[in-house]
Amino acid sequence: MAEHLALQICTFLIWTLGVAGLTWLFCRYGIKNRTEGAGDDYFAGGRALKWYICAGSLMLTNLSTEQLVGLNGTVFADGCLCGIWWEAGAAIAMIVTATVFLPRFFALGLTTTSGFLGERYDLTLRTMVSCIFMVYYAVVLCPLVLYTGALAVKDIFDLSVPLWVVSLVIGLLGAVYALTGGLKAVAVSDCLNGIGLIIAGFWVPIAAINALPNGLSTLFEDGSELLKPLVERSWTIEEDEVARAERVPSVPWHVNLTGLLLTNMYYWSTNQVIMQRVLAAESLSNGQKGVLFAAMMKVVGFALLCIPGIVGILLQAHGVTFEGEAFVVEKPDEVYSTLVKAVMPKWSLGFFAAVLLGSVLSTFNSALNSASTIFGLEIYKIYFNKEATDAKVIKVSTVFGVGLTLLSFVIAPQLVHVGTIFNFLQLMNSIISLPIVTVFFVGIAASLPDAFAGKVGFVVAFVTICAGQAIPDLQFLHLFFICFVLASSTIALFTYVPALRTLCKREAVPETYVCDKTGVVDMTPWKPMYFIAAAILVLLVMLICSLQFASFGLHIAFWVCWFLVLAALMWFRPVVGLIDAGEGEAKGKEVERKADGGAAKDEVAM
Repeated sequence: MAEHLALQICTFLIWTLGVAGLTWLFCRYGIKNRTEGAGDDYFAGGRALKWYICAGSLMLTNLSTEQLVGLNGTVFADGCLCGIWWEAGAAIAMIVTATVFLPRFFALGLTTTSGFLGERYDLTLRTMVSCIFMVYYAVVLCPLVLYTGALAVKDIFDLSVPLWVVSLVIGLLGAVYALTGGLKAVAVSDCLNGIGLIIAGFWVPIAAINALPNGLSTLFEDGSELLKPLVERSWTIEEDEVARAERVPSVPWHVNLTGLLLTNMYYWSTNQVIMQRVLAAESLSNGQKGVLFAAMMKVVGFALLCIPGIVGILLQAHGVTFEGEAFVVEKPDEVYSTLVKAVMPKWSLGFFAAVLLGSVLSTFNSALNSASTIFGLEIYKIYFNKEATDAKVIKVSTVFGVGLTLLSFVIAPQLVHVGTIFNFLQLMNSIISLPIVTVFFVGIAASLPDAFAGKVGFVVAFVTICAGQAIPDLQFLHLFFICFVLASSTIALFTYVPALRTLCKREAVPETYVCDKTGVVDMTPWKPMYFIAAAILVLLVMLICSLQFASFGLHIAFWVCWFLVLAALMWFRPVVGLIDAGEGEAKGKEVERKADGGAAKDEVAM
């Protein structure tokens, strides 16, 4: 035991200190800013991130313990692979992000996604969305990441310390990265930790499958019903139950292209935590390639985030023992940590702990950095001190981040009282995201709706999604889609019906929005983007079919094709940003001034 403990500590320190050292070297010497100014360097990484840094940061920001612990727990509770749509299905939304949203965002030279609303609508709507983002990060995301991270670390290593102590340590480490190094340090450390997480992440399901009586044969033969991603009912288990019962799972097949797709679009196309990494790319093509690479990884992410939950069911059903003890999962959210302790070699737990800690820190410090960025650029500099220097804005943002960290410490331990973690997260996401995705979607899709129509639709979306929570037995993703249609229809009515606009004392026909910006980095699209996007969709269809019909041969063919498409993606180079630092800085400031708008204009728009 003492030898194992010493080795675990050594592997933990080697990886953790190695990532910290390499992050410092990359930030100090390896990445040259494309724009000048301390503010752009802190909030936008100097707009100098290569595609692989963007992709690595995207993956690790998304892939954290609320996914490893939460999604595997949901799959275990569902008794099927319907939860795969949160993972592999997200590739569809990421393709939309790369092809539709990114060109618009890059043309405006944005640092925050809510800045698009300031340009497209007005400052008031931009501020409303910024405040929602901040509240969500402060009250839901940051505490949830700390809680799931602390829970996983505590369970895997059988720590006897209180949960809040583990949360405190993780939160302090994340705050150091996010509040001292800025976005660049966050993105680089994410990329490095992502390499380790891929190694450790695939190690767990491979070792777990090998522990089954006949390995993959058991998975595809005995687990054929468990592998189905398209189901309407399955044998589920809920909190405090000892036997499964046939019920509707968390993601029935009929929500995949409605509410679930819209929720994924919110997360991957408008969420500041995600988009801030891509907006810091050195060119549009770097951003697009980074997003599509991350989409490729999402297609196979089910192996890390879903398969362990299915294997846990099979291990328990077959009465498999480890070191003389039967494999037993006491509650769904404990399936992943129980599996890790059972199948991972004792000496490897130090490395696994370091990688797991890296994934927790990634999501936590990403949310912290994004919340600080929104407060500094969207609230403080616009409403409190318009003449503030970059140094002043950074200082204020850092203080705000410290306060947010302390709030997370208080809330995190209280989450022990919620049910399945991942379902709780998605429910909160649906309430927060509906008004946001509605105004973004309409703003991208149509040029005529103005700020007035957007605000009416925003309010309708928020009121309907909140009121809909009182309707019993209505699946929350169906509710999400229904409310989206109502809110979008409301925007259409207040845009295209002159009599209604006149009654509200507005111009009968709103002014058409025209984007005349050219961006602050190179705007050349990545040439093979549509070819790679189409290939990803084909891969997704192959994956779903292979699992739905439990076809081992088709599944092997899927993996072969996936590696071929990945090789093609890696082969084609993105266009390097060609705008020099001085020109980029000048354009950036011009975009910022125009996006902020004037107080007089906003009062009229109200």
